[in-house]
Amino acid sequence: MVGERREIVVVGGGVAGCAVTRWLASDHDVLLLEANQIAGDASGKASGMVTNGASFRAHPEFARTAAAFFEEFDGTGSFTFTERESVGLVAEGGGDWGREEAKRMRAAGFDVEFADAASLEERYPGIFDLNGYEGAVIYNDTGWLDPYTYTMTLADTAADRGADVRTGVRVTDLLVDDGAVVGVESTDGVVHADTVVVAAGWRTRELCSPQLQLPVRPFRWQAATLNPGQPIPDWYPMGWDPVINRYWRPEHNGSIHVGGGEAVVTNPGSRRKTVPEEFKVRLATEIPGLHRRLEKATFVRGDTCPTGDATTPDTYPIIDTPDEGPENLVVATGFHIGGIMSSPAIADAVRSLVTGEELGFSLDPFSLDRFEVRSSEFPFVCHMAETEITDARIGATGSKNPGE
Repeated sequence: MVGERREIVVVGGGVAGCAVTRWLASDHDVLLLEANQIAGDASGKASGMVTNGASFRAHPEFARTAAAFFEEFDGTGSFTFTERESVGLVAEGGGDWGREEAKRMRAAGFDVEFADAASLEERYPGIFDLNGYEGAVIYNDTGWLDPYTYTMTLADTAADRGADVRTGVRVTDLLVDDGAVVGVESTDGVVHADTVVVAAGWRTRELCSPQLQLPVRPFRWQAATLNPGQPIPDWYPMGWDPVINRYWRPEHNGSIHVGGGEAVVTNPGSRRKTVPEEFKVRLATEIPGLHRRLEKATFVRGDTCPTGDATTPDTYPIIDTPDEGPENLVVATGFHIGGIMSSPAIADAVRSLVTGEELGFSLDPFSLDRFEVRSSEFPFVCHMAETEITDARIGATGSKNPGE
């Protein structure tokens, strides 16, 4: 079969694929293929929050590896990283959990503390209405970034290192010969390769089938930009509220980015450009009741991942070279929890799988074989609230049928 040859083909131009390409390009011949545009789906619309809290409490070494990169990368091209404290609110009755969470995270080497409601008010005067809250876990070594700019900068620096980054090229199939992946078929022709890395979000499942079954399905979250209607102090914290399943962070222009409202996509492949009206209504009732500085906030615009993000049954990713799949295939998908913030660790992990280099954390928590069932029809779990969102609850959260 005639076609070009590359050492490594990376499928997917989201944050994971771009980070992997950058990490490998310095000493490998890498081709990145993206069906549409770089950061054109979930990555470009992500929260941009870089925390060490709810997202990776189960895997601190993974979180530490990721977080260390952003300060170093700050100032590269147009990319900036803004340090900002994170506040994980704790509802009444959860104080013991909050204190234990802070203790555990400190033992893992993170700068974390628990503040009761009185201490929280003293630390952030006039910010929160804490009626119904016992306090918050405060994460001090955190910050935020613009996800689109970050992903584009990863792609640009990958190209600077010698990678070939192509957009508008859809990979249609994996080429498999004698139990090993030997390349890909694409709308631009055949590419032969020694290794193929598939980091195509929820589409990774369909691309790897039938050679490999992955328990991955699409979901969609909603986000909005709010104009506070008044100046926001430069110490205004970012954070999340698991009670109402919302996160927030400030922007440099004084606006506030608010998101949440996760739910399954019922029609995979469908596209959404606007947020549901009920999401706006819920923001109008929830946010002023919690954020005093946002009592007069106005809705500026809404955002959502156009076709959907990818999740797994336990909300943690799959980063593996599965034994049951063909050789020379690496999968990196299911970044429900912090694809942006974990991207440096994802890239480290994939590079280790490709080169055999030693890795500073275990990949066991992210192996495919932790799942006995490989179906894509599994209950969706909202990791922020740490509760299962069934079809019956989707309407109650204001996120009904976001994939329609």
